[in-house]
Amino acid sequence: MFKKHLLGITFLVTLFTATGSYSQTTNIWPDFYNQAPTIKIKDPMAVLVGSLPEDQNTLIIHLTDIALYSGHVCPGIASGYMLTRKALQALYPEGVPERGQIRVAAMGPSDLMDVASYITGARSFYGRDEINAYDLVVDTNLKPQQAGTYVIVFQRKDNGQAVKAVFNKFKLMAPGKVKNMKNFFKRVLEGKASAQEKTKKWAKVQSLVKKILLNTPEGLIEITPLKKYDFPESAK
Repeated sequence: MFKKHLLGITFLVTLFTATGSYSQTTNIWPDFYNQAPTIKIKDPMAVLVGSLPEDQNTLIIHLTDIALYSGHVCPGIASGYMLTRKALQALYPEGVPERGQIRVAAMGPSDLMDVASYITGARSFYGRDEINAYDLVVDTNLKPQQAGTYVIVFQRKDNGQAVKAVFNKFKLMAPGKVKNMKNFFKRVLEGKASAQEKTKKWAKVQSLVKKILLNTPEGLIEITPLKKYDFPESAK
């Protein structure tokens, strides 16, 4: 009997220890991720299915939500987060943005476009037809102004107002360093990077992420209003 009780106690201790250990080690990111500004947005689906009452339908998105969605936070993900936040602030200076009322057009697929889709709820060929389907497209006419730039347009569906967001990666890193960083990522994927090299480069990557989030370099993200923008309908 004593042995059975002892085994039971041992099992419970192991269970609680494992559970506690799991809760403490899940979703641990660098501390500065929690210092990134948040984004508020409403979601009609939350009200439609009863997840939230109408008077409480304001979601707060954290950078760590993006980290879970994408699986990582690199300079591109961080830039997409800040770019989307700034664009929505420009489109809704006095209110909270609403998913299903925002269209997103980008010059091409990228991390930035992916983050914008997650935050705004804009979808390309799926989603609720009555809310957000076909609100995400690639517009090849959005040619970059200069080398190293990436263009996204955010447009409100209720009034047609739009803003153009331009990301200039060369304001963060010189062209040569961008190339070196891409080569490093390739070496990691191929298993050719040394432990010392990875430690050094990873620290550099996250220092850039921190700079983007907490001290965004001037000219990295530019938001300008568009007087008229014809959203492409080719996705339908």
